Amino acid sequence: MIIRKAKKEDIPFIIKGIFAIESTGKGNTFSNLFETDKETAYHYLEQFFLDEENFDTELSLNTYTIAELDGQPAGMCALIHTDANYYQNKGELFPIHLKENHLDTFIKNAKTLPDIKTYSENKYFIEYIFTDDHFRNKGIANRLIQYQIENNNADKIYINVLENNTDALKYYLKLGFTKKETLIIDRPENQIFPDVKKILLSKNIKN
Repeated sequence: MIIRKAKKEDIPFIIKGIFAIESTGKGNTFSNLFETDKETAYHYLEQFFLDEENFDTELSLNTYTIAELDGQPAGMCALIHTDANYYQNKGELFPIHLKENHLDTFIKNAKTLPDIKTYSENKYFIEYIFTDDHFRNKGIANRLIQYQIENNNADKIYINVLENNTDALKYYLKLGFTKKETLIIDRPENQIFPDVKKILLSKNIKN
């Protein structure tokens, strides 16, 4: 297994993983936020990742690590640091790439979501941990997580997991992560995310 930084050639695989994690049945988080079809949401994410001035968010190519098996991308994750630069970079990304009507819709929908920034800011997060179905049960997620821990100087590292993703929650707890908070991230009357709650997990990585 090779663990490496993501390249432009990995963008289709990265978006595939994001859409699998963010699936809401007929759509996904991004098509819901932008109120578009999946194809348009895919196009926007592709533009985000191709933007060579887009850095340090979960929608930036430079934050992604790929696990490669047999010459193919088999798994991925992103590592982000939610400092002031993160929020500035993410805030600038959508106005640059979204069409005006989709940007207006995104702003409208984003305003309906609970504000959880207090719980999320100034932390290192491993995000979008994904293993392709063809490569399951090979320890890929564990290798990716351990790689991020070994290459991080923070005292703690965090993972978000949707409350209804019980298998992932059990897995992260087995790896030594502990529950910190259960956060309300959505409203059921106009649900955008795959679940209305997520669990914030953390692990001490310095002795």
